[in-house]
Amino acid sequence: MHTFKLHTKTTLLSSAILVVMLAAALVLTSAAIANLERTDDEAVAEIQATQLAQHISDMGIFQDQEALARAANLIKGSRPSIVSVRFWELSNGEFVEKTAADGSTAASPVPPDIRDAIRNGRASKVGNANPPDSSLYRVFATTFAGGHPSGAVEIVQHLDSIWVVAFRYVKNVIWMSLIAIVLILAGTYLLFRQLVYKPIERLLIAMSRAKEGDLDANVPVRAHDELGLLTQEFNNMIERVSDMTSQREAQQLVLRDRVHEATLELEKRNQQLQQTNLELWRTTKRMNELGRLAAAGQTAAQFAHEVGTPLNLISGHVQLLRSDLERDPHDAESRIRTISAQIERIERIVRRMLDKTRFETELSPLDLNSLLHRLCDAMSPAFDRRDIRVVESLADTLPLIAGSSDRLQQLFLNLINNSLDAMPNGGEVYISTSIEQAKPGRTEQVVVDFADTGSGMTAEVLSHIFDPLYTTKERGHGTGLGLVIVSQIVAEHGGVIDVGSELGQGTRFRLSFSAIPNEPSRAAEVREPAMEFGIR
Repeated sequence: MHTFKLHTKTTLLSSAILVVMLAAALVLTSAAIANLERTDDEAVAEIQATQLAQHISDMGIFQDQEALARAANLIKGSRPSIVSVRFWELSNGEFVEKTAADGSTAASPVPPDIRDAIRNGRASKVGNANPPDSSLYRVFATTFAGGHPSGAVEIVQHLDSIWVVAFRYVKNVIWMSLIAIVLILAGTYLLFRQLVYKPIERLLIAMSRAKEGDLDANVPVRAHDELGLLTQEFNNMIERVSDMTSQREAQQLVLRDRVHEATLELEKRNQQLQQTNLELWRTTKRMNELGRLAAAGQTAAQFAHEVGTPLNLISGHVQLLRSDLERDPHDAESRIRTISAQIERIERIVRRMLDKTRFETELSPLDLNSLLHRLCDAMSPAFDRRDIRVVESLADTLPLIAGSSDRLQQLFLNLINNSLDAMPNGGEVYISTSIEQAKPGRTEQVVVDFADTGSGMTAEVLSHIFDPLYTTKERGHGTGLGLVIVSQIVAEHGGVIDVGSELGQGTRFRLSFSAIPNEPSRAAEVREPAMEFGIR
C-alpha cells in the first residue's frame, strides 16, 4: 500500500485548508462586492443622467434631433454596461420617445409614479426599481424648458448578478489557489528536507550502526528544535549504553578471573579430598579387619557354647549306648536316633555360624551378564529335572558393576532355589538385564529382573519374607535365611531390591546396582578395585 511522505500530507492538508478558506471568503465577500459594484454603477448612471438632463436644459437642444443623438451615443459609449440612452418628450401630459441611442431594444413605458414625479417637477432624477428585467437598471432625469418640465432622459444600464461577480472572482481564485498549492508544496518539501528528513536520516543511520554493535555512532546536533532535542537524547542514550557495556565487559573479565581462581582452588580441594578419601578407606579397611577379628572371636565363643550342649548330649548318649547295647537293643536304637538329631543340629549351627562370619574383603568390576549366563548353564540339569524353561534376555553392552562374584552367585542361587521350590510341577523362569538412565544425584543403574510362574505369595507372606527364620516351607525344607542372605548381599553391594508377587501369578525380584562410571577420574578403580569398593 502506497503511503505519502510527511511533507506531502502536510501540503495536502494545508492546501485543503487554504481552498476552503478562499471558498468561504469568496462566498462571504462576493455578495458585498456585487452590491458595491451595483451601487457604484447606479450612482454613475444617475450622475450621467442628471448631467445629461442639465446639459440639455441649459443648451436648449431638446428639439435638435442630431444633437440629442450625438449626446445619447456619447453617453452609451462611455461605459459597456449602458444598454440604451433615450430621450422622452412631455407632450399633452404624455411621454413620447424622442430619440434613442440603441434602437435594438424596445422602449418600455415610463412607470406611472415616475411619470407623475416628472410632471410635477418634484425631482430631477428618479431610479426605477422594478424594470421588466431584474438585471437592468433604469434611471430618469427631468429636463426643463422655460422653468417647466419638458421631458426626461432615460439611461438603462446592465448590472451583473452576485453569481456572475462571484464566478469572475472564482477564475482568479482558482489560479491563485493552484499557484499557492505549488508554492506551498515546494516550500514544504524544502523545509522538511532540510529541517526534518536530513536529521531523521542521520538518526536512522546512527541507529543502524548502534544495532550492529557500533556504540560510537553519535549524531551531530545542528538545530535546537524538537529534532535537535531528540538527537541529543539519542546521543545521551548511546553514551550511557556504551558506558554500561564497558562496565559489563569489565565485570565479565573480573568474574572470569574469579571463576578461574575458584576452579583452581576446587581442583586443589579435590586432590586433597582424594587423599583424604584414600586415608579414610585405609582406616576403614583396618577397622573392618579389626571388626572381623572381633566378630570371629565372638562367633567362635558362641559356636563353642552352642555346640557344647549337643556334644555333651551326644557324649552321654554314647556312654549309655554302650551299656544299652548289652542290655536292651531297642533302647539302643532310640539312642542312635537322638545322636543323629543332635549331629544334624550341630550341622545347622555350623552352617548358620559360617553364614554370619562370611565377609568380602573387596569388590571388583564384574559383568553380570557373564555371571548369570554361567550360572544358568550350571543349573540347567536342575531346570531340566524340574521341567522348567529358562528365558534369558540380557542387555547388550551392559556396564560393569563393583561386586563379588561368590556373593552374587550365592544371591542368584538363593533366588533360583526359591523359584524351583515354587514350581514343583514345572514352569518358566525369566532372567533379564537392562540399563536404567541416571537420575539427578545418582549414577547409571544396572537392573536384574528375576521372575517365575510359580505359586506366588500373599500380601501377608510378602511383608515377612526378609524376616530372619521366617519360612512357609515344610519343616526340614527351609531355614528362613535364604532371602535374608539375599537382602544382606544386595546391601553389601549398595543395591536396591524390589519384590512383587500375587498368589497363583508368580513372583518377580528386581535388583538394581550402581554402574561403574566410565570417567577418566575413575581409572584408579580399575587398577585398584579394593581401594574404592570395600565392605560397608
